[in-house]
Amino acid sequence: MNSTAASYFEYLRRSSLDLIASLGLRSEPLPLEAIMRDIKPKMDDIKAHLPAFSAQSKPQHPADLERKAGVGLNSVGMLVDRLTILFIREWCLLNKGKPNPEKARTIYEQQTKDIIVAIAEARPGSSALNTKITNLKGEANAKNWVEAFYGLLTTNILLWESQEILYIRDIGQLPAEELRSYIQWFAYGNMRRNEYIQLCEELYWRDAA
Repeated sequence: MNSTAASYFEYLRRSSLDLIASLGLRSEPLPLEAIMRDIKPKMDDIKAHLPAFSAQSKPQHPADLERKAGVGLNSVGMLVDRLTILFIREWCLLNKGKPNPEKARTIYEQQTKDIIVAIAEARPGSSALNTKITNLKGEANAKNWVEAFYGLLTTNILLWESQEILYIRDIGQLPAEELRSYIQWFAYGNMRRNEYIQLCEELYWRDAA
């Protein structure tokens, strides 16, 4: 295992938990309108400088690192997507509702660490990640790996937060206009997520020594 890569992703975990804490997420689910009004602007402001995610350099790889057949879903992009969701879940278990630190610790020990090892051992793959046939554009953009990681993390936070209210409300009782807003956002948000997964994969290997 590449211990430098593993250490780097542990650092990203700590930085991600700090970032989520800074957003002022509440225990009670917020409607989509409030999420986009109160949380997304904070994310946009942080993206302007990203100091917390740039303090430690990404591990370097040879520019001619051999591609590996059969990578499939074990690409860096797909693994990082899963990793950011685990970061969000861990933070929520520690800070929302009735905190459950034991369950949060179990997720970290049994799932997060396992995925970090998989990323540390990953190789560039050739499978297409963003394969939906659609005219939608998620408008994801990133100049480098750190921005791609941040974009994926924050997109998953917005998707997580916006889905929570649907778990406690009868969506059949939602006003048609509000339900339409959720459908529109989930289609756009998931496309944006797919685009950031692709960017994470490309930029992780492109930003190599």
